[in-house]
Amino acid sequence: MQPQMTTDHLAPLRAAIHDRKITAPPHPWIEIARYCVAGLFNIGFHRDSELLFVVSSSGRGVFDCLTGAKIARDYADDVLTDAYLECEGIGPLAGMNIRTSGISGGGLPVASPDGWCVETVTLSWPEHHLLLVEPGSWLYGERYKQPCTFHKLAVERELRAFGFSWSGKSLVIATSGELVVYRR
Repeated sequence: MQPQMTTDHLAPLRAAIHDRKITAPPHPWIEIARYCVAGLFNIGFHRDSELLFVVSSSGRGVFDCLTGAKIARDYADDVLTDAYLECEGIGPLAGMNIRTSGISGGGLPVASPDGWCVETVTLSWPEHHLLLVEPGSWLYGERYKQPCTFHKLAVERELRAFGFSWSGKSLVIATSGELVVYRR
């Protein structure tokens, strides 16, 4: 008995993702900052603001994702997240434990309250295709009888984290050496 042949229903989607050019995100998103952060390990958002906490091999930093400004920095070389992927903040986040996402796991919100979504698709490991999906769209099929509208923001090999702030007003891409911040 011969095995049944099945069609690969995701082949058109994989081809569309592969062939899509990398672009800036659509309106209302704008790139607000791009930082070189060597040895980036983890990032995490403060739950009640657009402050982003960054942990790297050379210390900790706090970035304001509304302005793109770096507002605090220390140079401790022994900073580690705990078993719960939390780390003590600095500057305006001093005394707070910030939940992080990065080299040790965890995750940022992958959807905003108003329907924007991010998807990380690995077509050929270790390359991660980072997609921003517009509200009302769904990457894996038609939702609301409309085709999916998505934008390929990057293809990264050393991804640490990709996602939104808790409010959905900020979007970040963190790799082993770079931090990119978008806001709306």
